[in-house]
Amino acid sequence: MTNKGGARHLKRLVAPEYWPIHRKEAPWAPKPNPGAHKSSQCLPLELIVRDELGLARNRREASKTLASGKVKVDGKSRIERDYPTGLMDVVEFTDANLAYRVLPVKGKGLSIIRITKEEAKFKLCKILRRTTARGNQVQYGTHDGRSITPQAAEGGGLASYSTNDTLRISIPTQRVLTHIKFEKGNYAVVTAGRNLGRSGKIVELQSGTATRPAMVSIEDSTGNRFDTMLDYTFVVGTTEPTIKLEAS
Repeated sequence: MTNKGGARHLKRLVAPEYWPIHRKEAPWAPKPNPGAHKSSQCLPLELIVRDELGLARNRREASKTLASGKVKVDGKSRIERDYPTGLMDVVEFTDANLAYRVLPVKGKGLSIIRITKEEAKFKLCKILRRTTARGNQVQYGTHDGRSITPQAAEGGGLASYSTNDTLRISIPTQRVLTHIKFEKGNYAVVTAGRNLGRSGKIVELQSGTATRPAMVSIEDSTGNRFDTMLDYTFVVGTTEPTIKLEAS
């Protein structure tokens, strides 16, 4: 038999636990389209419009809302109801003058936090890899699938950046505004694991070995320290976060 490829549907019972849906209300859930974020680490636009914000009562009304072209993700209009929005993505509703950022919420998972119009003009991107392209040109791959080149920064200063650093970029132009190093003393948020959603200052970095991953010790605002994996750590500021991390 020939390979039919991946499934085009998704049942609610096996959907990510943090999705804001009732497991037994209906059999099917939106299946995220292929994109910058994994299907297990994203929120389809339909869920944001219908279940998170209540702007639609069903899938058909959500499609009509998105078809108007007034819903933007990272500054670009998106009409696909199964478009995957993930960590740090900015979702705007231009007609309602509302903006939200997708963030990890403690005890819940990925969710949306309302932000101001000024904050909606930029997003944070974690550098996951550094490669050298043709012509000895350095490129940086970020957590949301972007490929940023030296031309994106004033003076071509990208060559000094390292993996796990964070870039604050304007959207949708992708111009690098500031650079936040991954180092002790800077402010970080945990994006996965048992400490998901917790944040604080990095106080210690522990190198990994062949059998143990690299770890990071973080101290929260109450003085409590906890450890998490380096891969789960996202730097969001120096002395304090540059973005809103919690709902007011």
